[in-house]
Amino acid sequence: MNDMNKDFESTVLPFRPYIFNNGTAGDIKDLTAPPYDVISKELQDDLYKRSEYNIVRLEYGKESPDDNEKENKYTRAARLFKEWIDKGILKRENKDSIYIYNQTFSVDNVTYERTGFLSRFLLPETKENSSIYGHETTLSKPKEDRFKLMDAANANFSPIFSVFEDKNSGVLNILKKSIKDGAAEKLFDFIDDGGIKNVLYRIEDKNIINGIQKEMGHKPVYIADGHHRFETALNFRDYVEKEGLKEKGVNADSCLMYFAPSNQDGLIILPTHRGIRGKKINIDDFLIKIKEYFDYKETNLEDLLRENKKCGENSASFGFAHSSGRGFILSFKNSANEKNLSEENKDGEKLLKNLDVSILQEYILKKALSITQEEINSQKYLVYEKEAKKALEKVKNGDLEAVFFMNPTKMEDVIKIASMNLRMPQKSTFFYPKILTGLAVNPLK
Repeated sequence: MNDMNKDFESTVLPFRPYIFNNGTAGDIKDLTAPPYDVISKELQDDLYKRSEYNIVRLEYGKESPDDNEKENKYTRAARLFKEWIDKGILKRENKDSIYIYNQTFSVDNVTYERTGFLSRFLLPETKENSSIYGHETTLSKPKEDRFKLMDAANANFSPIFSVFEDKNSGVLNILKKSIKDGAAEKLFDFIDDGGIKNVLYRIEDKNIINGIQKEMGHKPVYIADGHHRFETALNFRDYVEKEGLKEKGVNADSCLMYFAPSNQDGLIILPTHRGIRGKKINIDDFLIKIKEYFDYKETNLEDLLRENKKCGENSASFGFAHSSGRGFILSFKNSANEKNLSEENKDGEKLLKNLDVSILQEYILKKALSITQEEINSQKYLVYEKEAKKALEKVKNGDLEAVFFMNPTKMEDVIKIASMNLRMPQKSTFFYPKILTGLAVNPLK
């Protein structure tokens, strides 16, 4: 094996995860869950009711008024994890493998398929030698939560979602050929609550695994979803080394990751719309404040989404729906955002400043509505809405004062900004669909 292949094996690693045992655990559809950060209290309750073995009990367990340092949702997760293993609910795979994960879904009545794979990813020793990049700002509270869970349970229950450029489709071709030839063994095949078809395959063949590692080469990897989990993985790795926990069998040098080639139609980014709650907006005053930066035209609410999508093809634009029943298309005047940029990262900074999410934040939320960065971070007035029709209904019934409808961020912009170590505002991207939690659990001990 040549030196290059050693490098391949050191970044993308096959592994022996725990997976649910269909014979004792029940239907896999009732055992999986979305990532923790999109689980509402209502969904958490529903997942608890579905099965006593739903992964939410490990990944995002309920809190109790009697919780303390010794008994809490993290210690309960660790205890349940061990119990499920002892009962055979979760079984350890026999051989180091890589797992193909396919999702088939629809957006705007068009059907897509996204193909990627699950494996371990060897964490970089330092930022200087790192080939993995994030694109969104992280917050301390979610990282503290994820750290406590990792420390208690010594496992990755949920994969980080990453993408990479596969311009010659080398990896994608290997994955699809493995399925077609039967080299990939199907483990799970089910449709989830969102109507998304999820299929998981196992690849044990060392030659195929080596082929994937070779094709991955030194490709940069970009985090699509899971920035808090990735930074927590780095923090936990450093903690394990500092506290000498490796001697006790803890190995946190790698983390569970899903890798998706970026050059496929099924890699979809949806917008996250911005709702305003608890802050009155006077339409006339608002339009006066934005006229220096935006052209605007009034339209009815029924045409707002279609018009905004059309206008967004040429420049940054937002659909603005107000609780008064009035709607507007706000089109950004590009010249208003020309700044004196430093030579360093000039192109990246300009691209970042001209993203729709950045323009909305700087020129509408901050300048026109006088919402501070601290208030944006704490979501004092902001409500993030994924479903446009749902957001519009909330405006109509008065639950939201207004909503700004966004157009999606482009994949090429995400990659460029991330590769320059720049950060987008929160909720800049919504990669759809989410990667389910519970298909494979990566033990760290």
